[in-house]
Amino acid sequence: MPFLCNAWYAAGFAEELAAGPIARTILDQPVVIIDDGNGGTSALSDMCPHRFAPLSMGRIAVGTLTCPYHGMVFDSAGSCIHNPHGKGARPAALQLRNYPVRQQDGIVWIWMGNPSKADQIAPPSYDFLSAPENTVLRGYLKVDANYELVTDNLLDLSHAEFLHPFIMPEGTATAIRYRAEQVDNRVSAYHIMPDQPNTPLFELVLGPGVQRIDGFANSHWQAPANLMLETGAKVLDEGDGRLVLLPQTHLLTPETGTSTHYFWCVARDRNIVAPQLDAMLHAGLANAFEHEDEPMIKAVQQRMAGRDFFEMGPALLPMDEGSVRARRVLAKAIAQEQV
Repeated sequence: MPFLCNAWYAAGFAEELAAGPIARTILDQPVVIIDDGNGGTSALSDMCPHRFAPLSMGRIAVGTLTCPYHGMVFDSAGSCIHNPHGKGARPAALQLRNYPVRQQDGIVWIWMGNPSKADQIAPPSYDFLSAPENTVLRGYLKVDANYELVTDNLLDLSHAEFLHPFIMPEGTATAIRYRAEQVDNRVSAYHIMPDQPNTPLFELVLGPGVQRIDGFANSHWQAPANLMLETGAKVLDEGDGRLVLLPQTHLLTPETGTSTHYFWCVARDRNIVAPQLDAMLHAGLANAFEHEDEPMIKAVQQRMAGRDFFEMGPALLPMDEGSVRARRVLAKAIAQEQV
């Protein structure tokens, strides 16, 4: 299937790279990301041009990769700097593809398209992930489904009542005030939930004594599949008026046409030094994404059996407007790129 190539995709978290190279398949292409030895980062094809061995299985030093199969050594620009065979010839065919890569807000971004266009567009910026007053939790999972199905899930949160008791209480879906809007190529889906029972998620931050809240969860999507989710709750009990915000990012990177790298982050500006709260929030959110969302999205993928979403004639409902708009924006961008 075609992907949007001239775009920034999340490839990992900065702390992952600090622990060693990141090896992932992105847009059907095997990639390895390494420390370039000069204070920066390099992203290279994770496939030796000789016999196609995964270089990430070999010896990786700062700024170099050694093929585990025949011992060719490549530098951080992808050039072969040592061939132990014959007379040590290094033909041009021994060049690795070098992908533009950036680090921002604790996220490692990769550009899979034309390298000359990478400097024309900055990676998405999420300032709340690097704000010193915030605590940030991060997580990753691989979803065995197409990335657009995950986008659908994040732009229509009416499913939360039925899949996520930790996030949304029973009876909330029918009370959601939903609207979608599109500004240029940015699609937003607003979910306003006035005067609802407190949720287990916000009980962790506000405390179990809070009974009623005004809740909201607003998703903002940009192609190819990067979402910022504004979630929050205002306490209604006895005019308390406290407002807690849990801004999130949900960054979806296609591994293949039927599998997705899902990177998520959630920030908060209350109780920022609270390891027990960190653990409970992370566990609750990870469980929702990994054991509630992922099995359902995977099941949808299996039922679709490789068929196109719109060709299947889905019964579209009002809360599908945001996801339909995002699909159309993405399809148009991919078509324009292929001209």
